[in-house]
Amino acid sequence: MPVLDFSKLTPDNQAVKDLKELIELSVFQSENMEQFMTFMPNITTGKKLGFVGEMEDVGIAGAGCDPNYQKVSIAAAQKEWELGDWQIPLELCYTELENTIAQYCLKTGTEISDLTSTEYMDGIVLPKLNDAMMKMLWRFTWFGDKSALSVTDGGVVSDGINIELFKTCDGFFKNLFAICAANGGQHTSIAANGEATYTLQRSKLKELGAATSIFDSMLEDADSRIFDKQDNAVFATKSLCDSLSKDIKEKYKTIMPWTTIFDGLEVGEYDGVKVIKVSIWDRFIQKYQKSGTKVNIPHRAVFCSPSNLFYGCEGKNPMSDLDIWFERKARKNYIYSNGKLGALVGEDNLIQFAY
Repeated sequence: MPVLDFSKLTPDNQAVKDLKELIELSVFQSENMEQFMTFMPNITTGKKLGFVGEMEDVGIAGAGCDPNYQKVSIAAAQKEWELGDWQIPLELCYTELENTIAQYCLKTGTEISDLTSTEYMDGIVLPKLNDAMMKMLWRFTWFGDKSALSVTDGGVVSDGINIELFKTCDGFFKNLFAICAANGGQHTSIAANGEATYTLQRSKLKELGAATSIFDSMLEDADSRIFDKQDNAVFATKSLCDSLSKDIKEKYKTIMPWTTIFDGLEVGEYDGVKVIKVSIWDRFIQKYQKSGTKVNIPHRAVFCSPSNLFYGCEGKNPMSDLDIWFERKARKNYIYSNGKLGALVGEDNLIQFAY
């Protein structure tokens, strides 16, 4: 169930009866998706996303009368959308809440099994489900992989994790890895990622000069047109951002300031370029991509513009409506939602990826 584990909160006394009194021990605030990518509604599989580039060079040496007129072209490219299906089928039974503090918000008598319109459903389940659906969008758009495999089967998904959590669509990271494989100049190497244990993966990144060298190389090698985008930024894992702050302090004896622009999102600046700390990447990599004693590419940074990263769906909102009902014959409660989703990198050249 996508809710708090009430079985660990037994009402052995009558002190706590109001579920609103529960204090969440930790809340992970997901960064605003629109800071990192552009949403496109009303998309269907096969729909084209077109781009218009620069005109070929014009202007040649003058030749007096009767000039030789030339033809020039304007670069154009297009990408094709491919959406995948997702669904959320959930089942809840009131017996799972008996002998927990949640029993105080159940109905009574024959209706005890109906959880709809209860404080438990409205105050706990639905808000938590909303948060989980937002994390689902993050997971699909960035970590999605239609051919996902567990570590045992030769993939990167941690053993024991359901690989169906990733198979809706190919996310940005899979697309970025493919772009860098085709054009090595867009890949900035992070040596610490190749270490044999996660302890070494972390410690090597903290060595003097490691983080600043990564950022320097990434910005030096990036296509100059990325800098022309007003909303360009480096989106980086918390591990890399923290190492950058430490490196700057030790190397240059200055402190890198971070500004919280809203819950969970910290923004700094390096060499005139905005740096955004994307801690949800760290959480997902740690949770979903562990392999024995190491983690799959724990340190990552993407230098681009959000206007070059697209996610889309068939409707106007990637979050579909929820069907919530109580089935009297089965005496169970059900929640269902489904939809389609896809992720697309626009112009391949306008990306610099450090990993």
